[in-house]
Amino acid sequence: MNSKLSNWWETISTALLTEGGSLGVYLDRSGLTLAQVQKGFAGIRVTHLQRFPRTGEALSSLEPRLREIIAPWELTNCPVNLAVSRDLGFFREIVLPSAAAENLAQVVSYELDRFLPLPAGQLFYDYQILTETESEIHLMLMALPREPVEECLELLAGLGLPPLSLEPGPVALANAFALLGEKPPSSWLLLQEEPWGLELSCIRGRNLVFSRPLRPQPPQKPADALETEIQHLDRAGHPPQALALCGRAAATAQITAVARQRNLTIITPEKFSVPGLPPADDLETGALPALGAALRGLRKVPLRTNLLPPEERAGAGPSGFSLNRLLLMIMLALILVWVGSLMIHQRVLLYQVNRQLAQITPEVRQVEKQLEESRALAKQLHNLRHLERSPNRLTILKDLTQLIPVHTWLFNLRINQQHLEMGGLSKSAADLIPLLEKSGWLTKTEFASPIVTDANKLEHFKIKAEIKDLEVGS
Repeated sequence: MNSKLSNWWETISTALLTEGGSLGVYLDRSGLTLAQVQKGFAGIRVTHLQRFPRTGEALSSLEPRLREIIAPWELTNCPVNLAVSRDLGFFREIVLPSAAAENLAQVVSYELDRFLPLPAGQLFYDYQILTETESEIHLMLMALPREPVEECLELLAGLGLPPLSLEPGPVALANAFALLGEKPPSSWLLLQEEPWGLELSCIRGRNLVFSRPLRPQPPQKPADALETEIQHLDRAGHPPQALALCGRAAATAQITAVARQRNLTIITPEKFSVPGLPPADDLETGALPALGAALRGLRKVPLRTNLLPPEERAGAGPSGFSLNRLLLMIMLALILVWVGSLMIHQRVLLYQVNRQLAQITPEVRQVEKQLEESRALAKQLHNLRHLERSPNRLTILKDLTQLIPVHTWLFNLRINQQHLEMGGLSKSAADLIPLLEKSGWLTKTEFASPIVTDANKLEHFKIKAEIKDLEVGS
């Protein structure tokens, strides 16, 4: 069940986001490699990967077979990008005076004959600025001969697949490693297996610094030649931090040992987790460069070299529009309308609540006023009850006058709520406690301090008591 849901989700996301995906084409001397990729919510997946070996001298001999096989691939309005093998092109590091910076493109076209065996009119070319000093500009010049490339362009145009870009194979391969594997560091090496030997490329940031055959001098081995190249980069102040390996001849034990001794991170296609991509041991020649060219149609690539002149680049299609994209836009618009309706509904409810509150506000204020008046009345009633419960001092004085014997005199009397304190002189102060207890409205009667007898044999006393029933004697 989970696998079915996953397949449905991937199908819907792919259909909505990519239409036909992107197509990468890799041209080498032995034929063409086509890779179609699609990008959905779950990521990038390879939908088709096909190798087309040459069947004759002319590349056009592949057209019938190509048309038959790619017909079900749904490539309408699909962006196409072409990569060309390194052995068909030229890489040169050139140096120009800093004065050429103002019209650099024009100067490069004039000076092209001096650095390459073909004139500018017979080449697709581009350049990258590597470094600049006060007096010099160091450039990496990349060029491809027009004759074999235009033959491929005509073949693709006849199939309805004119390319958007043209790039050397090492650039496409470097983009594949940069986008499908772990993010490479700022400076890294790419060692790839080619039919004629090993090709070493150096990538620094977004620039291809060099791409050249790794040719050991006897009795050197490829690992020794790689060590020599790394030493040159170290001395130049740009030591690599990683080594990407493509092909069995590039990933030998001796080469990986050099990388480990140099503490270089080793990157291999085995680390690519891309659905639809065959295992590294089953990858055919040109599969990864074709895949790197296809990735250019889905996202921005680190190395953006494009040797195809702007006027020869294909457009994105007649309108760049499709039913799937229309459905996606409608779905997004419905989501926005739904979210907006929720917000409007909330504001309407808030307005209605505020309006109802405004209508009942006078009544609420009147109720609040009545509550305040009732609280004031309740407080007055409480004070009246408090006064009712307060002892009647005149009544208490009258009762005490009747209870206290004639040989007793009161000097002070204090009545506080339900407590009574009195002090005075008596010939027999101890007799006062029972008399007061018999009154019926005093309780807990006791002396507040010790009795003191003066020279006249009169006893000074202080008595305290609680008033039990204030209504008694009233």
